[in-house]
Amino acid sequence: MTSEKLLARLGNLLETSEDADKKKIKKLRKVLKKLKKKQQELLINLGESDDESERRTIANKMQVIKLQRKKGVKVYKALKQAQAENET
Repeated sequence: MTSEKLLARLGNLLETSEDADKKKIKKLRKVLKKLKKKQQELLINLGESDDESERRTIANKMQVIKLQRKKGVKVYKALKQAQAENET
């Protein structure tokens, strides 16, 4: 799956709602794992690349994924906390 599709999915899942739906949490976690895998693949590609412009492109993609993952983890934790509060 391309980075753009994963980022689009993450954007859809980042919209917080009052009810912490288990399916939404599960999907968010799945997308975050895929983004992490994609980031690791880009890191490997960065090490193998000799072309400077390609290295910059890969580094930019990695930066975007890193920021989106950070944002996604924040929302994931908030949803998990809201879910825990609703259960008690």
